[in-house]
Amino acid sequence: MKKILSLIAIATLALTSVVFAQSAADATVEAADSYADRTTQTITVEDQYDYLHPTAKNVQITLEYTPLTDEVRLYYTCLASSYDQGEAMNTAMAVLQDFAGEHQYKHYFYKAKDKTKYFRDADSKLRMARYSSYVYYKK
Repeated sequence: MKKILSLIAIATLALTSVVFAQSAADATVEAADSYADRTTQTITVEDQYDYLHPTAKNVQITLEYTPLTDEVRLYYTCLASSYDQGEAMNTAMAVLQDFAGEHQYKHYFYKAKDKTKYFRDADSKLRMARYSSYVYYKK
């Protein structure tokens, strides 16, 4: 009988401590987790790299930057008829190095192979080429 009563008392104590521990939790702990910037910023880069892609026309360079993980996806888009992969690679490397300097990063590493995709633009019906690169930075 004493064992049963002691087990009931221990179970009651454990249950009340769990209930009060959950209700007395500090709200600032949840708020601290919500401050992490999980968003992806889309940055359109002005084309100041004309000397690196002299044959490419209508070049658009876009970066998708995730500050929480220090990852960047670079998209280099131009007309398919004037696309040259060597020029796209050189321009991408220059943009990524400039981005590293602006954000105080020292090194960047490739997370995946660079890819080239051809598609038809919905508005102008022209064939476009998109070179994409996926990297992460280290400080």
